Amino acid sequence: MLRWLADKLIMMPTRHPIDTGARVQQAFDSDVGRFEIWRQRTHAEKPAAVFVLKFPGMGGRAERATDHPADGWSDVATEVWAVNPPGYGGSPGRASLRNIDAVARTAFQEITRVAAGRPVVVCGNSLGALSALYLAAREKFAGVILRNPPPLRQLIRVRFGWYSLGTCNWIAQQVPELLCPIENARRSRTPAVFISSRRDRVVPSQLQDQIYEAYGGESRIVRLVNADHGDLMTPQEAVEYQQYLDWLRQSLQPNSVDTTSS
Repeated sequence: MLRWLADKLIMMPTRHPIDTGARVQQAFDSDVGRFEIWRQRTHAEKPAAVFVLKFPGMGGRAERATDHPADGWSDVATEVWAVNPPGYGGSPGRASLRNIDAVARTAFQEITRVAAGRPVVVCGNSLGALSALYLAAREKFAGVILRNPPPLRQLIRVRFGWYSLGTCNWIAQQVPELLCPIENARRSRTPAVFISSRRDRVVPSQLQDQIYEAYGGESRIVRLVNADHGDLMTPQEAVEYQQYLDWLRQSLQPNSVDTTSS
């Protein structure tokens, strides 16, 4: 019952059809069942030089994923994979926090197999940051980009404690320990770019800061001073963010990013 409540408080799955444009669907089997990935390419006339694995947020869908950060590296042929975990889109099963690690592992194994030594960047938005940090603490890849990562146990206590009649601590304990973003951040050494909405009403900025301060690798952070959870950057913030994307690009494996081959 408490596991179900934790999932209901955090997960916001949808299954309605979404126009996918030129994206290509692919399904994979994990330890928790089948899930789908939607793939898209930039510079389709060239072989991909960089691969990006994206984990959407609590109510996100892979079908809506943009080609970002490829748009910040416009001269680089990039292939972007976006994940729908079980319960989202065409992925069967029930949405659950217990599925996150298995899906992340399988998705990472598959994209690194296809990348065949070419650099991989992992992106996580909100809840998707748990998958990205889980991988960053255990795997080696070129870079990670996170926006508004939630320390879930602390977030449950802050957001739901006032009306949960004292059960919020028990509910918070249902979040798998291996998904603790603070501990995973501490173990991570992957170069990282963080985006933090400082007026976030979903993941308060003081909770996000616990992850940023714990991060064990080299990192950069752009603070969106007046932004709520999903608000856009100001032009000035976008300029700063592009500088950090350029910094992250330098961490990609030498000579692996060919912008001229066809």
